[in-house]
Amino acid sequence: MLDEVVLAMNNSDASESGGKHNQKGIEFQKNWAIVKMFSLKEKDTPDFLVLFEVVQDIAILDSPNTPSTIEVFQVKKKDRMEWTWTMLTNLHTPNDPSKKIKVKQKKPKPLSGISDSPLGKIFASLASLKSLEASGCFISNAGCNLELSSGGNVATSTAIALSELAPHLADLLQAALDSVQTPSGMKADLSRVLIEKVNIPVDDAQTYTIGVVHNYLHKVSPPHAGQARSFVESLLAKLAPLGAKTAKTTTIEEIKSRHGYSLEQLNAALSDLHKTPDIEFYLNSWLDQLKNEGIEFWKITQIRASITAILSRKIFGSPLPDDVDISMCCDALLKNEQFEARLMPIFERGTKHLREKFPATKEVELQAHFLLKAVEQCVDPS
Repeated sequence: MLDEVVLAMNNSDASESGGKHNQKGIEFQKNWAIVKMFSLKEKDTPDFLVLFEVVQDIAILDSPNTPSTIEVFQVKKKDRMEWTWTMLTNLHTPNDPSKKIKVKQKKPKPLSGISDSPLGKIFASLASLKSLEASGCFISNAGCNLELSSGGNVATSTAIALSELAPHLADLLQAALDSVQTPSGMKADLSRVLIEKVNIPVDDAQTYTIGVVHNYLHKVSPPHAGQARSFVESLLAKLAPLGAKTAKTTTIEEIKSRHGYSLEQLNAALSDLHKTPDIEFYLNSWLDQLKNEGIEFWKITQIRASITAILSRKIFGSPLPDDVDISMCCDALLKNEQFEARLMPIFERGTKHLREKFPATKEVELQAHFLLKAVEQCVDPS
């Protein structure tokens, strides 16, 4: 069954990967993939393997080793307007016989044009995957302006099967797909392909993804929810090369290593995250405690702002000249301190010591440094 994926990937008639995408399009695909993975995880999906630029933009197997199902996805961003029937099928728009007012019929396009269309390429992929239970989906941030048999429109729906299209559209699509099937091919099943509009914003897909991951972490591990941003950034960096063009792959193991990301890998990344203390979570607890012990609210706000600035400089590798010296002084001081039930005594001693050593530095800056190092020592005494 897995060999079939290799054959489909290397069959230009059955695959549509490596298409033209600008940077926004690439980011949209990767972020959608992360959102999809967390959706599967929240549903307690037993296993999965996500493949990038294999068969279609993205494909998902229900197992890395013994798959029985595969979902193939075209994930396309659109900056303006909705998708039209012609954009999706490369076919003319047929008149709706149920409507009394007839629109002048445009010259019919060849049915064979379906082969070069987004929907046609999805069906070609499904036709090549005979031993796996295969389904497909066209994903976009923009709606698709297609009439439904119910009288509604796909553009206002989230996920709709093509079998639910208005009869005049479904019939033409079926005829076009059947016309390009090989003699031995099965009749195209419109119910196996969905069109889905997603709410991921093209201009800021990463922020949306961070929100999704934050919500997940808040449910399963609240102390680590504050690390959602760094986790998403790391995961995007991990996924980036999986969609890059590489040498032709001839085995499923090569496809897995060059293009795949599994549930096992996601679980391992989350496990590593759970082992990493969320300094921000503990800092907030300490600042709340200091507020309860008498530090003015405005002073707490200034310390928070200083902590944010220190962490930002640390992340981007641009510390101020005194940052390193103050940090080392805090480490030396804390080695001889014993934490008590109340934070104020050690906080005041630390502030006094640092002001004597660094008289030119603002007090709130010194207090921010001291709290950061104190929290780090408590969370990771080593």
